[in-house]
Amino acid sequence: MTSKTPVRVAEDVDESSLNYAEIKALATGDPKIKEKMDLDNEVTKLKMLEANYKSNSYRLEDKVAKNYPEEIARTEKLIEAVKKDISDVEPKAEGEEKFTSITIAGEKITDKKLFGERLLEAISKVKINESKVIGKYRNMDLEVSYNFFTNEHNFSLNGAAKHSGELGTSADGNLTRLDNALEKMPEKLNRLEEKLISTKEQLENAKEELKKPFEKADELKTKVLRLAELNKLLDMGDVEEKRNDNPLVEDVKRAIIDFCNREYEENHSYDEFDTLYPDLKHIGIAYTNTPDERHGIQYELDLEEKTWTQYIDDTPIKTESFDYENKGENEALRNMKNEIEMSSFNDLVYVDSEDLRAATGLDIDDEGNFYDPLSKDLDNDGIPDRYDNDFKDSDYFESTYDVEDNFHNKEETTQRSDDKPSILGQIRAYQNESKTEEKQKTKEQEFLR
Repeated sequence: MTSKTPVRVAEDVDESSLNYAEIKALATGDPKIKEKMDLDNEVTKLKMLEANYKSNSYRLEDKVAKNYPEEIARTEKLIEAVKKDISDVEPKAEGEEKFTSITIAGEKITDKKLFGERLLEAISKVKINESKVIGKYRNMDLEVSYNFFTNEHNFSLNGAAKHSGELGTSADGNLTRLDNALEKMPEKLNRLEEKLISTKEQLENAKEELKKPFEKADELKTKVLRLAELNKLLDMGDVEEKRNDNPLVEDVKRAIIDFCNREYEENHSYDEFDTLYPDLKHIGIAYTNTPDERHGIQYELDLEEKTWTQYIDDTPIKTESFDYENKGENEALRNMKNEIEMSSFNDLVYVDSEDLRAATGLDIDDEGNFYDPLSKDLDNDGIPDRYDNDFKDSDYFESTYDVEDNFHNKEETTQRSDDKPSILGQIRAYQNESKTEEKQKTKEQEFLR
């Protein structure tokens, strides 16, 4: 097996094939049959447009109710913080030195040269991926961190907000970088104010967009009614209307199709969903085998119950609901959509060792294969640990088969079933013989003494 999606579809009959009633109407030369077929296509397209409209409306409602207000609040808070820092920051020094003072490790330094040396010494002591405040400059806390991946020391001058930059190996250069981060605060303030205006405009535009109805609603209603009338006239029975009570379900379906196309390099369209996944309770979107191909791993969605389940060889090892906080169906569908969009194939087939052990008793080795931990022979005495009375002591041979003559029963059963001597019995006899010989040698040595 590969990581490719296990679902494959073969369409033997074209979707536009005619039923008996349609063939009969067409044979009579009735023009209503052509009108009916044209309306079928038009109604389908209009319903897809309506579904997209409703999906977009749900997304805009989320932005209007949550995303935009939160972004506006964050930006306003940051604007006030930057304004406070601009008023609180100590003015830049005048003259050739252009340096007032800095405090490092509690020591106030007014000499520019000494400042450079002490700063380089302090940042050299910052550990990998560590971030700590080493001093104070121009009324701002100086926080330094070291990024292992970029091999750079970064700084942040912290007041009500943070003003960041990179440090180098030059003392004069570092002083300039610290000053530049603070001198750019008015520029940062302008950008934040522009962002605030833009976000508020987006919020108002989204509110106006939500007021707009589906522009082809009347056309869809008219054509649906005419289609129903034609079906009655042509004696084709009622056409079952496909209802889309919750557009979020369609968003989840699109996310599933996008996931399969992205992860498996497929090219399915959204219209194929019902064909690919006819059972909404069992939507398998990820399947693979362990490296030794002895166990299968599958990830499955239940669109009716809004849950996911991971299976090992058809045994469910973990099931969880997407309704994390019991907020209802819409929240569960949003969570399901987000999880699918953010997950990769490897995320879905990753098996947690504790879940596997709890459900099956198996464990995972370094190569990703599953094994029974009690099937090993830790003391190398020839007995699997599951049947070894003391699997940590290779000198003690008695197995669980020895208790109440179970060992003898097991040996007799094995010999009767395949007429071969028990390997376990041979090992036991050999070790008993070895122990007897050791005891005999010990007695002889004692006699000679």
